[in-house]
Amino acid sequence: MMIFKKGNIHRRGQVSLLLLICMSTVLSGCSKPQPEPQGTTPSVESTSPTGTNKESNTNNTTKQPNPPSGSTVSDTEGIPSGVTIKKVIKDVEVKNNYRKKVELLSDGGKRITITDPNGGVVMKHIEYEGVILSVNGKKVDVQVEHGGKQTLTIPNEIVIEDDENLGLVKGVEIEWDVDTEGKIQSVELED
Repeated sequence: MMIFKKGNIHRRGQVSLLLLICMSTVLSGCSKPQPEPQGTTPSVESTSPTGTNKESNTNNTTKQPNPPSGSTVSDTEGIPSGVTIKKVIKDVEVKNNYRKKVELLSDGGKRITITDPNGGVVMKHIEYEGVILSVNGKKVDVQVEHGGKQTLTIPNEIVIEDDENLGLVKGVEIEWDVDTEGKIQSVELED
């Protein structure tokens, strides 16, 4: 049985979320909307990855409705090829109408998405937790919790958080965050 401590990564995520909310609240009060010329209606178009227009918004509304809680998301941004969303673990309002959605992926990762009150993505990344199976330099084989075996190569510029001086060795619990482009952003080792 694997027991994982929710350590610095989760505290750092909470601090990051609080910082983002504070920054957006402060910045939203600093800008004044530009008046639009009389008689014109702005058109907002969104484009699909194939370049075709999906919708056109000509009724002066820019707020996107939030999907109902617990719905499955078809958005695959940041999800590795061949990986699917198994289920939505959490979809809640956090503060100031921001939303936090946590989705369990078929490879054992958890995609975390924070959206602002207008539905714009503020933060999106994938968190993984597991136990180190083997190590060869910065190349690490991991048994992912809720998933299979993964091999990750930790970039040289990433500082590994290792408060207990455990080192990259077999049997040590490891947590890592990946951005929407698949790049490792942080690594933490725990006993």
